[in-house]
Amino acid sequence: MKALFLLAWLGAASVDTAVVGPNETLRQVAERTVGDPSAAEEIQALNGLKSDTVAAGTRLKVPGPDRALALKALETARTLVAGMRSPGATARLKEAEAHFRAARYAQASEAANAAGKQVADAPSPQPSAFSVEVGADGGSTTVSVSKGPAVRVEAEGVTQPVAMGESVRVERGRPPPAPPPPLVAPRPGLPEDGETLKRRPDKAGRLGPVKLAWAAVPEADRYEVEVLSDTDGTAVFVQTVSAPEAKLPVLPAGRYRWTVRAVGATGRSEPSAARRFELVSERLKLEVQKGQWQ
Repeated sequence: MKALFLLAWLGAASVDTAVVGPNETLRQVAERTVGDPSAAEEIQALNGLKSDTVAAGTRLKVPGPDRALALKALETARTLVAGMRSPGATARLKEAEAHFRAARYAQASEAANAAGKQVADAPSPQPSAFSVEVGADGGSTTVSVSKGPAVRVEAEGVTQPVAMGESVRVERGRPPPAPPPPLVAPRPGLPEDGETLKRRPDKAGRLGPVKLAWAAVPEADRYEVEVLSDTDGTAVFVQTVSAPEAKLPVLPAGRYRWTVRAVGATGRSEPSAARRFELVSERLKLEVQKGQWQ
């Protein structure tokens, strides 16, 4: 398969600054300076912030032009990887996404380009295997794909891709039915962003329990939860659950951040906005009562 992918050259990281206005949230700062409110997470990473609450008058580092180059590399890699079943390319793309959210734009571009190169260098896929079934009255046609890359069904000037394992039924005189809308990212609920949670330590000094909760997403049948150490970005908890909540195992004291994706018949949503919390040890209160003796 021949494919073109974007090679974004990045030199020294370019970073601009901006001053937080009165009552301005970090998402508003991101929208004002970068044109993308989702860049608030990147601004947090650039400035080492533990929450998105910043006092007015604070001067912050904000992404420079290298963000746009890295974003182009990511968008190209996403398009290429989406059309191939390549675990290696998918892993590199996930790595690129993590670098991008942490405002490591040079590394994000490098990983995204590596993902695109893996797709470009992959051997050509086998031909698609599909069946075409015409209804008894001739008024409908059903196309089912059992193997290989997606095929395109065109009717009334409208083209609809059909992926492996999927079917589409087209009625005479009508265009193919539109694919269902993608799942929306879940909206985190608890704990509140930046909340400090006090828990009594166990014998090993670990703290818990902690319950994560988010708003249910229509058409989602499960959720992928990921909790990372906010210090070094290592994963401490990864699990798929069916309900819009998850109970974490006991963890060491420290700061953590978590995201959740919705998963359903139409695929996986984008990750939710990152939420952060801090686990601290609950101090025991000792009370000494006076006795009856002197």
